[in-house]
Amino acid sequence: LNKGLMIITPDGIIDKINDPLITMAERYGVSPEFGWQGASFFNIASQPLSLASFNHFFHELDVPSVRDVMLGKQPDYSFEYAVQWNGQENWVLCEVLPLLINKDRRIHGAMISFTDITKFKRKELLLEQALAHSFPLPGHIPICAVCKYVHHAEEWEPVESYLESRLPIEFTHDICPDCIRRLYPKYSSILDDPELLD
Repeated sequence: LNKGLMIITPDGIIDKINDPLITMAERYGVSPEFGWQGASFFNIASQPLSLASFNHFFHELDVPSVRDVMLGKQPDYSFEYAVQWNGQENWVLCEVLPLLINKDRRIHGAMISFTDITKFKRKELLLEQALAHSFPLPGHIPICAVCKYVHHAEEWEPVESYLESRLPIEFTHDICPDCIRRLYPKYSSILDDPELLD
């Protein structure tokens, strides 16, 4: 798995940790010397791990929710947090699931996974910015059948400027094959010769 995984016992002691989590933690500044196994997950903020880059993790972590998962009061718990490292903001999804070892449905601790979601979070943030700068368009937009200007707020404006002012788009100009044939018949023969188009 490419996820960082940690197993904690019912009393909150880190029992096991996989290599991807160690690699992820070291990438964000945790010392390779940090002793994961045997450390208390609930007291981890007081360990040498608590770098400034993990402040958001400790701020977002709801310890009672982790305990509720381990007690069976809550089916799972997840949260996203940012890690500031080397001048960049990276995002991690932390998920806590009860650890069920056998069929007796007894909870034997928790499995905590850490997934780097930076590329997805960046896309989400870009989409939010784009939506924040766009305006909803009405269902019907009056447009001139001849010049294609749009009627809005008692004015007529080109369709390009109307859309550019309301959507995160920018127009560039080109000319379609039909218009080349109609407006420039002398040069339109190039459109009929596929070898010349390559």
